Amino acid sequence: MNSRVLFTVVLVALVAAFGCMATPTAVDSPTAYAPATQAPTEPSGDGVVKGVASVETIDILILESFPVQINVVARGNLPDGCTTIDDVIQERDGNTFRVTITTVRPVGMVCTEALVPFEKVIALEVYGLPAGVYTVDVNGVRGTFELAVDNVPQEEPPAEPTEAPTQGSIGGKVWHDLCKVPYETVATPPEGCVRLPDGGIVANGLLEGGEPGLAGVVVELGSGACPSTGLATANTDADGMYTFAGLAAGTYCVSVNALSATNEVILIPGGWTYPNAEGSATVTIGAGEDRLDVNFGWDYQFLP
Repeated sequence: MNSRVLFTVVLVALVAAFGCMATPTAVDSPTAYAPATQAPTEPSGDGVVKGVASVETIDILILESFPVQINVVARGNLPDGCTTIDDVIQERDGNTFRVTITTVRPVGMVCTEALVPFEKVIALEVYGLPAGVYTVDVNGVRGTFELAVDNVPQEEPPAEPTEAPTQGSIGGKVWHDLCKVPYETVATPPEGCVRLPDGGIVANGLLEGGEPGLAGVVVELGSGACPSTGLATANTDADGMYTFAGLAAGTYCVSVNALSATNEVILIPGGWTYPNAEGSATVTIGAGEDRLDVNFGWDYQFLP
């Protein structure tokens, strides 16, 4: 066999050998969505695969309140339609918050392989933290925020002790003690009147409803027991009321001189029915005490 025949045999054998091989067909390979922060895990005993969510951005929101509240909004993508957020774990080491968002996926489930966006709001535990700059790390994505002041409620300053009032007052009413004395002799005194030991009839010395006050009467105040004047004076108002204010604890004499120039025009003729015939009263008050019942009853001689 010459060299040409040998070459032909070899060529035929090669063609026959290659003719027996299958022609290749293009096949689309599946696309894998594995975020950089998501570590693959082995299936757990309850038939799920757990992982770590792929976080792309975080926003730190400081709420307008005090103490301050801070929320972190984490956004990212889940690898398929079957994977869901499982848990959010929050830890703090000094001035750094480490937040881990975990995922869970059932084993063997047929799922869409398109990315599924997610958004998770995380309330940071910032109550009681001192002022300073803090770092937040959510699955590897970092941000910072600053507390300008300690994040604790401001304590109210202690209330100033309230001192008991040291100044008191004395007051009362000068009133017309009504008694309509009959012209004829009667066995029983009329209403508002009493009989004297000598048989005369006068007003009863009781401040009763409908009895009017006497305006413009000068009332005097003195230090110590009666008789005493010269400390202060007060004029009764339209209802017959008077007051001495700003008085320290102690004993005072309150009196009305019916024969003084001012009072004589208003009162005479007549006489006192209360508190006594002299028209004076000794009054003792404590620190901050108000005695507003020191009254004076006047019975006019020729009036009811």
